[in-house]
Amino acid sequence: MKTGVLGTGMVGRLLAQKLKESGNEVMIGTRNVEETLAKSGQDSMRNPAFKEWQGNNPGIQLGTFADTAKFGEIIFVATFGNAATHAIELAGKKNFANKLVVDVTNPLDFSKGVPPQFTATVGNSLGEQIQKLLPQSQVVKAFNAVSMHIVVNPKREDGVPVLFIAGNDKDAKNKVADIAKGWGWQDVIDYGDITESFWLEALSMIWIRYAFKNNSWTHAFAFLRE
Repeated sequence: MKTGVLGTGMVGRLLAQKLKESGNEVMIGTRNVEETLAKSGQDSMRNPAFKEWQGNNPGIQLGTFADTAKFGEIIFVATFGNAATHAIELAGKKNFANKLVVDVTNPLDFSKGVPPQFTATVGNSLGEQIQKLLPQSQVVKAFNAVSMHIVVNPKREDGVPVLFIAGNDKDAKNKVADIAKGWGWQDVIDYGDITESFWLEALSMIWIRYAFKNNSWTHAFAFLRE
């Protein structure tokens, strides 16, 4: 399947690699292709320059946000949260129509350092903002509450964590659950419609604040129930 990933940072790169490994045709999208390819050295997160990374992943195409949205039958939004809606605007809302859009973003403000501040409010989560921006798309909030290296390889030493997803369209959520199970997720919980995105984004803050307080990035959530 043709799959688009908006965002060339660590999250987008890990997603693109896993999607390619899973047998998909993958394009990763950026604001400006020439600028992205011209960058050298490590970024602020110590990721290698994109050109170097792409050299090690030659099957993954690079395009603009618009190219990527047109290309993908499924589109993952993997930009920084504060850039997500702008990236979609740049990509052209019409290019998302009647497509599954997987939102993995979180509403974080790093302006005061770390840990970041949480900027969502009830009724105005990023998942809801994206669904309102793309009324003809099936938006599913997923993969946002743990680090991406766990998303693409969920088995932990003590088992497999739980994955919560939310969205308005049942078939779209089933497709995301199938993707997740193909990556090794065993416990996928449909948390409800897209308004529940706020609580999934809030859950991510528990993971994030623990990570910064303990300098640990390997934890995940289990959910015990009868």
